Amino acid sequence: MLKKNLPLIIRCLVSALFLLSAVAKLYPTPMYGITKIFEEGQLIPMGFGESIVPYISRLIIGLEFFIAFAILQKNYLKRVIIPLSLLLLVTFTLHLSFQIFSGDNENCGCFGELIPMTPIEAFIKNVITILVLIFLYRVTSFNIHNKRSSIIIQFLCVMLFMFAFIPVQTVSNNQRVSNFSEYVISEFNINEGKKVLCFFDAGCEHCMEVGKSLNVLSETIDDFPEIHIIFSDTEEEKIPLFFEYIGKPLSYQVLPFFNDDDEINSYLEVLGYEYENPAIIYLDNGNQLRFYDGTGLNEYNEDEFRKLFVE
Repeated sequence: MLKKNLPLIIRCLVSALFLLSAVAKLYPTPMYGITKIFEEGQLIPMGFGESIVPYISRLIIGLEFFIAFAILQKNYLKRVIIPLSLLLLVTFTLHLSFQIFSGDNENCGCFGELIPMTPIEAFIKNVITILVLIFLYRVTSFNIHNKRSSIIIQFLCVMLFMFAFIPVQTVSNNQRVSNFSEYVISEFNINEGKKVLCFFDAGCEHCMEVGKSLNVLSETIDDFPEIHIIFSDTEEEKIPLFFEYIGKPLSYQVLPFFNDDDEINSYLEVLGYEYENPAIIYLDNGNQLRFYDGTGLNEYNEDEFRKLFVE
């Protein structure tokens, strides 16, 4: 009995895995999960450009939803669905291999922030799933009653849902709505022209040094972008001293470090849990061109940043 029902059991388990993966990438809220965690945490580091990554993220999550439903059916199961599942898993397994080789032990983002996994854990999960799918492919017979229109309609419906439920917010061909737009005060229009957005703690020494460096650049480089700082409220009383140290006051706002309600509006959640202060984001018409954070490999570098404005 078990041997007879094993292929169906495997299909149900694989379906649950892909469904969980798709839903997890939209946690804790769809827009936050898909942009801050999946796009910025996985896709952009893989080399995808800022302009196309919103479409790729929705396509991949849509494919996961599609596979989760389609693998439970016999329609094009062996010819399309299982090979498509294998292709998606192999692609991300190769990326995980690169992360492991690079010594990356942070959350890989396969299940978003819902179920944090290291690259090694995700690699093992993927390899096991690939082997199970290969077994399923071998024991599955070709269906002679495949309906092409049915599978196409299902795929299009899933994609329509993805792009309607989480629309790509674009303004024009060369301008988009930044992921930070809804959190930045309207007076500082982050989507128009070149802007520098900073996440600082007012009492952080590294933040103060970066702030001073940005102020020097703004005074020595013609047409240097406007600077806006988002402070956490943990050391709000030190903001005047911060501006006194860097040399002049700048546009700023304060966000609570901890969130007391169900909205994504706290400092930590807006910046992203995987990033560290000081964080400096350079944007042009809402498009993110450079993102520095922390004091490690991706820390702010004044000479490198200067080269973006001085030929």
